[in-house]
Amino acid sequence: MTPAIRLSDCNEAPVRPDRDCVFYWMIASRRTTWNFGLQRAAERAAELRKPLVVLEPLNVDYHWASDRFHRFVIDGMESNAGRLKSAPVLYHPYIEPKPGAGKGLLAALAARSCVVVTDDYPCFMLPKLVAAAGSKRDVRLEQVASNGLLPLEAPLALLRHPVRRASEPWLRIQTYFDPCPRELLAENV
Repeated sequence: MTPAIRLSDCNEAPVRPDRDCVFYWMIASRRTTWNFGLQRAAERAAELRKPLVVLEPLNVDYHWASDRFHRFVIDGMESNAGRLKSAPVLYHPYIEPKPGAGKGLLAALAARSCVVVTDDYPCFMLPKLVAAAGSKRDVRLEQVASNGLLPLEAPLALLRHPVRRASEPWLRIQTYFDPCPRELLAENV
């Protein structure tokens, strides 16, 4: 289960269980592992018994757009497509063919979605993009922090894994990292 400290609602719109799918708008955590956003979307899909649709868009006209950045993202899209090929997910990598061509894609997919899940990333253009998207949707938009082992909201005193062996009893009983991504369990806890 995705830790509650990683979740935030971007609007007050309801979850709409009568719609077609759960939609994960992959905009920052562009990976299929160690990704609480994807995990949350999969949980919502299971809870609502709906298919999961993942859109990983790449716009071509943002301020810092470059061939170098785009090559990195496109290579990641290829990797994600390979990893999700046999998963029960409809993965759609979208590379905008010309500036503005993707306009309306988010709105169209959200209109068919029970809930929209996206990434919480505090930099770049993404906070404004997500805030604008949330204000325009008639369906719940949830944002999930996957940028790092700890969300930015996590107070240092709540860490469990590096201080478990500490002599201070109050540190040993902290439970922040429960639950954590499956990948962390084997090596770090």
